[in-house]
Amino acid sequence: MKMSNVIVKQGALRSQPSFISQLLTNINYGEAVEISSESNGWSNVRVVRTGQRGWIHNSALSEKAIKLKSGGLSDGHSATGDELALAGKGFNKQVEQQYKSRNPKADFTWINKMEAITISDAQIHNFLIEGQVTPNNSKFG
Repeated sequence: MKMSNVIVKQGALRSQPSFISQLLTNINYGEAVEISSESNGWSNVRVVRTGQRGWIHNSALSEKAIKLKSGGLSDGHSATGDELALAGKGFNKQVEQQYKSRNPKADFTWINKMEAITISDAQIHNFLIEGQVTPNNSKFG
């Protein structure tokens, strides 16, 4: 079996290899999975920690080992949500502070508000159904 790790804040584990299939659970950043098969950009996996099986899009996975560290030392703690969000932007707290000091007039109010918006799986599902997006559409799945 090929091993891989989740490289997004939360990877969606789905019942079928499609963005509009039933969400089984979310898998957190750094979680290890065993890949049993692949199909059209999706991997059928078993989550090592829980044993749960399902499909996850390959863009959420990497074969590279992920070790969460704090202050350069492995401490057994996971990263905070803010740290993961910054990492997704290529930032960390130091880079963000440096950018803000060089750009004191930059206003991040609306960016912060947009990042706080959450959309439920039911809302996403309804949006896709209303837009007549189907699993056979290669763009989505």
